[in-house]
Amino acid sequence: MIRYKSGLTPFIIQQYYDALTTQGIRCLVRNQFISGALGELPAQDIEPELWLLNAEDIVFAEAVLQSLKEDCATRAWVCSACEEPQEAEFNLCWNCLSPKR
Repeated sequence: MIRYKSGLTPFIIQQYYDALTTQGIRCLVRNQFISGALGELPAQDIEPELWLLNAEDIVFAEAVLQSLKEDCATRAWVCSACEEPQEAEFNLCWNCLSPKR
């Protein structure tokens, strides 16, 4: 078992976990539900971590996550009303609230 990713938001860790397990890469998320202990434990001890169960999967895992990042980048869009760049997950412009077209 090898610690693969840490220092990311729980949302990103979950996206990575979902992408890897969909491709058959066995992994687990540690510290997923411990954020309530902040203050009792140091911040670096409660951040979510993604662990690969097989260290040999690291090359394939990197390829899967690179593909995920490229896919997200290609779905980004620019608002037709104010020309503000938008992240792929937004359906409304964060700047002027115009819908995605």
